Amino acid sequence: MATTQEKIIGLREQVRKHDELYDQNRPIIADGEYDALYRELVEMEAKYPEFMDENSPTQRIITKMVNELKKVRHNSFMGSQEKANTWEQVLKFVKRAVGNILVQHKLDGLTVVLHYDNGGLQVGVTRGDGEIGEDVTHTVLTIKNLPKRIPFKGRLELRMEAVIPFNEFARINEEESAEYSNPRNLVSGTLRQLDPEIARRRNVQGIIFEFQSIEAEGIEFKNDSERLAFIKEQGFEVVDTRSFEPTEKGLSELKAYIEEVGSNIRRTLPYLIDGLIIKFDDLGIRDDLGSTNKHPKWSIAFKFEAQEATTKMYAVTHQVGKSGQLTPVAELETVNIEGVNISRASLHNYGNVGEDDYIVGGNIRKGKDIRIGDTVTVIRANDVIPYITNSIKDVRTGDEIKIIPPTTCPECGSPTEFIGANLYCTGVDCKPQLQGKIEHFASRKCLNIDGLGESTVERLFELGVIRNFLDLYRLNDFRLEILAMDGYGEKKLDKVLAGLEEAKKAPLSKVLTALSIRLIGSTQGKELSKQFTSMTDMLNASTDRDAFYQRIISFEGFGDEKAKSLTDFFANPQNRDLIQGLLDVGFTMIGEGRSEEEKQASEKEAIVGKTFVITGKLSKGRDEFKTMIEEMGGKVSGSVSKKTHYLLMGSGEEGSSKHKKAIEHGTTILSEEDFLSLIG
Repeated sequence: MATTQEKIIGLREQVRKHDELYDQNRPIIADGEYDALYRELVEMEAKYPEFMDENSPTQRIITKMVNELKKVRHNSFMGSQEKANTWEQVLKFVKRAVGNILVQHKLDGLTVVLHYDNGGLQVGVTRGDGEIGEDVTHTVLTIKNLPKRIPFKGRLELRMEAVIPFNEFARINEEESAEYSNPRNLVSGTLRQLDPEIARRRNVQGIIFEFQSIEAEGIEFKNDSERLAFIKEQGFEVVDTRSFEPTEKGLSELKAYIEEVGSNIRRTLPYLIDGLIIKFDDLGIRDDLGSTNKHPKWSIAFKFEAQEATTKMYAVTHQVGKSGQLTPVAELETVNIEGVNISRASLHNYGNVGEDDYIVGGNIRKGKDIRIGDTVTVIRANDVIPYITNSIKDVRTGDEIKIIPPTTCPECGSPTEFIGANLYCTGVDCKPQLQGKIEHFASRKCLNIDGLGESTVERLFELGVIRNFLDLYRLNDFRLEILAMDGYGEKKLDKVLAGLEEAKKAPLSKVLTALSIRLIGSTQGKELSKQFTSMTDMLNASTDRDAFYQRIISFEGFGDEKAKSLTDFFANPQNRDLIQGLLDVGFTMIGEGRSEEEKQASEKEAIVGKTFVITGKLSKGRDEFKTMIEEMGGKVSGSVSKKTHYLLMGSGEEGSSKHKKAIEHGTTILSEEDFLSLIG
């Protein structure tokens, strides 16, 4: 039997291993299981202090740095939070001192320290191991809700949590044909990579939750509430914060609030939270309590019940989507996550479940090697469809069976084919595809045709009334048959017909999104709408397949896969007939692009093909100057490099990092007056 010391050492090794895997976005146990393991180690170390080790994972933060990113030492140590998961532990904490308690959402993203000086954002650094972080300024500058200039001119350091909202997480997974396991992993990978353009395309949000070491230079605060109010005045988004008095009534309200957030509120939030941060408001109390070498003593993290669990996967079925993509779906031994019984979960794609590396969007991803019979981790966050993040290979018995992609479609029997990591049905009359495309066409995010929800589309499909988008515009021909359906009266049908008429006015961007073109989502639809004047313009341009492909691949956000998918779609005679049919019934499908004559008239030799960076305060918003440059054939980047031709610099930017880099690279620096003279 293991001695107490051997048990503690074993627990440390387990926790350290899971910390390292978590930091690499490769956890093999659920959060709840990890928390239980960590708590056991904390309790054992507290009970047997003679076996304490300063290198224990309870005393140090485990992290792995990205080699290519510059390393920056923090001005003060950034500890992690001491954890609590019972009301008794919260009560024990609030008794450490007498003072008001602040409670904040514990945002589950990537923590970044922001350095401001002279009113400008200078540097953004990840938490790292608490002492040394990574310089991610290049990607932080792409965060749209983060002010790059603030009224305060002194030195200021703030702690920000970078998060990706659930709707963006779903969009990115769909449009990039990716399988990021959760928004936390996605935002970490987004900000800790080298290309800022990737970060720019993802709607990362920056939310401030705390000061770092340096106070607002020249300003004294008595409590954190004053600091948070000051931060809001500077234009930052601040984490939701509530205050509770240390009275019997106040503590009762605090308990009720914790329960309400855990049970209800967190499910309504647009981003992921995994608990609440509970801390003393008074800064004097914070100074008195101090910190351990890992945790501040003036705050704790109350962790909610995990939104994931482990269970057995006993079978795999195959689901056909609107694009014809076959998705493997895990059949599970039922597991309860937050009161919901889960028996099925998505496995994303066949590349994801295999052993071999596969390519998505030009990036190499490692297959997760998930097999029938595996113990797997299931996630259910924000009430989204459950999905599996990984299998736990350490507990395999050898009886597990590899998942074999089907060679024929389980719905229509047509042959299947791989495109990258995804498997597709090649059939043209496959019911799930046809029905799914019509549902997508009428959905809220596309043409928003009121009254044409999934159940109605399914009934119309079964009635034999519709098979494609154009059939929707023949519903009146089947008026009697439709009115005979249960729950369908004159008013409801007329409402649908009115919605179909209204949809004819939809812009090109919306229709392109609605057509279920593989890899073409709302972001690509908007970009294409900027480049073409109308759907007719696109039809004409696509008659020369090679020229159309070359034109598309030059657009922002279009790589080879997306350009090829769009080119193939417009080269298909059936698709062209379908689009012409939409035009014939009255669709306008107007884009924002300009004719070649308009482009040639506006392009200036000094601007065409040149790269600009815009910084500082200008007479108009930066977006207006960006639009002017792009309309004249130029490009706008977020950072100065050797490839930058011009730095358009407003007032107050002398000596800034962009100004210095422009001088270093020999970039031409323009004032607003210089720029206006340049464009004539």
